[in-house]
Amino acid sequence: MSAGTGSATSRIHVLGAGAVGLLFAAHLRQAGHPITLLLRSQAAVDRFERQGSRISVINDWARAHPSRRLLLQPGEDITPCAVGGIQAEDIHTENDRQGVISKLVVATKAQDTLQAFGRVRMRLGAQSTVVLLQNGMGVFEAIQREFYTQTDNVPAFIVGTNAHGCLRSCSDEFVTRHTAMGSCTFATRPAPAACGAPDSALELVTALTELPLDVAVVNWSDLHMQLLLKLAANAVINPATALAGCHNGLLSPCDAPTMPGFMALACAEIAAIYARAHPHLHGELSAHAIEEYVTRIVHVTAQNRSSMLQDVASGRPTEVDWINGHLVRLAHQHGVSAPINTALLALIKLCEAASEERQSPS
Repeated sequence: MSAGTGSATSRIHVLGAGAVGLLFAAHLRQAGHPITLLLRSQAAVDRFERQGSRISVINDWARAHPSRRLLLQPGEDITPCAVGGIQAEDIHTENDRQGVISKLVVATKAQDTLQAFGRVRMRLGAQSTVVLLQNGMGVFEAIQREFYTQTDNVPAFIVGTNAHGCLRSCSDEFVTRHTAMGSCTFATRPAPAACGAPDSALELVTALTELPLDVAVVNWSDLHMQLLLKLAANAVINPATALAGCHNGLLSPCDAPTMPGFMALACAEIAAIYARAHPHLHGELSAHAIEEYVTRIVHVTAQNRSSMLQDVASGRPTEVDWINGHLVRLAHQHGVSAPINTALLALIKLCEAASEERQSPS
């Protein structure tokens, strides 16, 4: 995977060098775009430069691909695809030393996004475009509340949802394993009436749609529906698998006969929240429709370990505040009872607190 020359385009900065951030940075660089990784420390920048200023992608999805797997010998390892020529900066470097950011892809975990975004906010302006790629919902609204109470000098925002499976390598922090081929969908958030979309928005959307990641661009109302369904699936699957310590497939009725009752109750509760918060979508977001969607996701991702399970197992903070927490806040705003999501939120927060206690010096 060698970096193409591409056309002369302005630089794209990628904030968040986890599995998703590395995947997008590598593919954007491969397409010829100048890329800068925004890393959390100068030590990380130094490590990145020492290993050649490159990102490697291991395309594990090829093992399951109907045609690609025929090219693999039994037991054969998949050769990492390396793309170089990527710059890196310490996110803590003074803003006036780094210059304006025209295009920013934010691939941090939801719980880390506000703090990370605050580090680069002063490098963004009305001619900038920001892509948000987080699990859960509410990140865009939190950024607006925290940083953009005035309507001037606000960047354009594009919200995306990513269904590709990827994991960062345990042995190399700049290697990402692309475990499952999925798709991505993006939509531009409506801007204030007086603000038109900057040139950088169209340029960044074009760059994303040209990636070999099955990318679609839709209007905001269509993506909003997808995000609400994905939120429902995450709110059921992630905490249940994290608490049980199991793969997603064990939530299937075939493997866990008691799960249909839990899933039906959880989906009915989410449907009741949506009915109050988004009444115009009540038909599309019925309890039956949500349960059908969640069941399908369980089947499709049966071998996956949810991101929340991985975080709990590794003793890291989870995204539960932006998943079940978002639903609980939405329920309170609209006077809806949400005992299941409240309980799941509390139990995952208890797991986080227990992990923090174990890691703290006695």
